[in-house]
Order: sequence, then C-alpha cells, then structure tokens
Amino acid sequence: MKRRRAKAITIITLSLALLLTACSTGKEEKKADTGSSESLEGSNASSDASDKEFGTFESETLEGEAVSDDIFSKADLTMVNIWGTFCGPCIREMPDLGELSREYADKGVQVVGIVSDVGEAKNEKAEEIVSTTKADYTHIVASQDLMSGILGSVNVVPTTIFVDKEGKQVGDVYSGARDKAEWAGIIDKLLGEI
Repeated sequence: MKRRRAKAITIITLSLALLLTACSTGKEEKKADTGSSESLEGSNASSDASDKEFGTFESETLEGEAVSDDIFSKADLTMVNIWGTFCGPCIREMPDLGELSREYADKGVQVVGIVSDVGEAKNEKAEEIVSTTKADYTHIVASQDLMSGILGSVNVVPTTIFVDKEGKQVGDVYSGARDKAEWAGIIDKLLGEI
C-alpha cells in the first residue's frame, strides 16, 4: 500500500513538473516528453539539403511581412522558439528570450519565434503578448508550409530548435522553458561548435 502511494505521488510530481515547464499542443503524443533535450526524427546533421529542419517554407511575420526559410541565412546561429498564446511557460520565458536576442545580436545569433496557434498576421492576442514581454524579435505565424512541416512533429510548446545559416539543426531539440542563464549556456556552447 505504501509503495503504491509513493509511486502515485512520484507520478503526480513528475506530471506537475512537466506542466510547469511546457504545454501540450493538443496533438497525440508519440512518446512521453520529460522536458529534456532530444532530437526530432530525421534531423541528423549532414551535408544533404533535405536535412534542413524547417525545410522550404513561406509565411508571414506577426506584423504581416513576407518571410521564408531564407531568414536563417541572416545569422550564424538561429534560436527558433516555437510557442503558443495559450502556454504560460512559453510566455514566462519570452522576456529572457528578448534579452538574449538583444545581447547576442552582435555575436551572429538571432532569435525567431513561431506562434504555433496563430495562422494569420496581426493577431491581437499574440501581438499583446510580444509587446508585454518585450520579446521584440521576429515572430512567424503558422503557415500551411510550417503546419505540414516542422509543426507537425512538435507535441509540446515551447520547443526550441537551433539551426545554422543553411537551416540545418545544430545540437538538440529542447522541450520546455528554460531561464536566461540556461539558454545563454546552450547558445555559447553551440557557437563554439559551428
């Protein structure tokens, strides 16, 4: 009896920890997410153009400007943070991401957000979140290209993926929110690897 109770408490504790760092996108989970880093299927780095994590896409920014996968060529390293307007952990980490975007801009790093639950520019709720959190980096809306591509394999937000100038994944895929110091450590490590 005591063992069952201890096991139940452990399961509840782990579930609460995951809820505090990530939100489900409502899609059926392919595997349990522990909030740790992992690689998405088919995202091994190699010289083949098909290894571009985001593939070829066209979309719009939240402000309504046209954007494509060429956005990655603007920096040596791009931190792509996939978030949702419904996700508390996503919103809580956005002020840190805004600061990192400003602090690392002169080091060849850019931060890009993809709003997983917004399909059109000028979404008031998303714009208000970006403004309030001072997450003043580029935010891309979920176009059909992105929905049928990368967003189809994302089960939890925030999910963060780093890519190089060619759009190829660098390092792991990170599920769940992290604080500024953790992200800075990851960015510094990845800059040393590219």
